[in-house]
Amino acid sequence: MTALAPKLHASPWQGVFYITGGGASLISQLLEVPGASNTVLEALVPYAEKSLAQLLGKAPEQAVATATARALAMAAYKQANALAEGQNFGFGASASLVTHRAKKGQTRAHWAIQAAEFTHSFSLLLDAQHARQEQETQLTDAFWQSIAWALLDSSETAGSTNRLAHLGIETQTHAAQKQWQPLLQAPPHTWCTGDHDGKLLLPGSFNPIHQGHKDMLKVAESITGLTGAFELTLRNADKPDIDFLSTAERLEKIQDHDVWLTNLSNFSAKATAFPGTTFALGTDTLARIGELRFYANDEKLREQALQALADLETKFLVFGRLNGEDFITLEDLNLPPTLAQLCQGVPVSQYRNDTTSSAIRAADRDNR
Repeated sequence: MTALAPKLHASPWQGVFYITGGGASLISQLLEVPGASNTVLEALVPYAEKSLAQLLGKAPEQAVATATARALAMAAYKQANALAEGQNFGFGASASLVTHRAKKGQTRAHWAIQAAEFTHSFSLLLDAQHARQEQETQLTDAFWQSIAWALLDSSETAGSTNRLAHLGIETQTHAAQKQWQPLLQAPPHTWCTGDHDGKLLLPGSFNPIHQGHKDMLKVAESITGLTGAFELTLRNADKPDIDFLSTAERLEKIQDHDVWLTNLSNFSAKATAFPGTTFALGTDTLARIGELRFYANDEKLREQALQALADLETKFLVFGRLNGEDFITLEDLNLPPTLAQLCQGVPVSQYRNDTTSSAIRAADRDNR
């Protein structure tokens, strides 16, 4: 499929490639064709676990998974925007090919392509009985087919949708509506699924949403007398950014409440966008707001930021959370005084739910 390389290099697309576990020959095929500098802004192969964790901001729950590929593509897209202006994309791939260690059953690959208007996600099963070079060739060919389908629009690639299915490539895609597209650009940007005043918000990643989230919002509404909504930020201070496809999947499971989509990565930004708002959150999230590491380890900067929250009349309605074997409430936290004054604790008698999204995801992986 290297015949497609000149077409890609001649197109306005320019991107960053992060590929791990297999398929790295795509990078060499891109670079060996003249004009590669028109397309390739950066290419990395983060094989080491620490390298992958540094790239994503945290270690992925599974190295070879759809979520990891999407996170790599999002990280690549973010880096592309940092390196150049123009029609940018990010390509992220995570694969498990045969090695010198015996593997049973199928080996697999997941990859994604992220751009300002869309997220495309792909998966392919590979026969573990095939030699690694044969798998590498098959995977690289699949990469090129998906690139042709996603980025190149010509009569020669118009039939590539059918070719993807013929090659056994599973495809998921989401074309972002115009109101969503600024969410991947510079903050602030907010958009709501309904007509909500933004005065009571429960922030989270909701991956997935569960009954505990809904009960928290219901209790928060009863305490404040306000109508609540969820806030899902696509940008987080210590987690990978969320892509359009994952956002759409999460919204599908929140049909009974309004949801604010934002690109506000911290509570200083949230408070500025939503002055006078009460944020319902757990003690784990509240504790992070007070951590010096988010303020360049400078107590003066932290105090200035917390005072700005107070000036914006921000309030925190704080729910207890299980941490290991201990249930942590607001009274258990050692908070800076300015932050503590903004907080109201929710008694355990009114709410306690130890369900976590991470435990639900772990159970789903075990069941699979």
